[in-house]
Amino acid sequence: MNVYRWTGNRRFSPPTKDAVQNMKNASVTYDNGMLTLSFQRARNTSDVMDWRFDTDCYYFIFPVDGGPHTNTGISRHISTPIISSEKICISE
Repeated sequence: MNVYRWTGNRRFSPPTKDAVQNMKNASVTYDNGMLTLSFQRARNTSDVMDWRFDTDCYYFIFPVDGGPHTNTGISRHISTPIISSEKICISE
């Protein structure tokens, strides 16, 4: 499993593969029409491209109706993802 990141430089450009994969214990399940990705990641990976969750809070984006995907990438969502109304802080 690979982590992809949207760089935000083009509105509808596909995300690019993260050069440093800091995700651990990743799993994907598909049950009753719902795709679930579970993983672990340090709150501070020391990767300058990763967001720090030990000191900062962020708005989160929740996909509700994803698009097609393959082993080589993912496509634009069918429906617009939901953005959290408030910033979310990840604590210990």
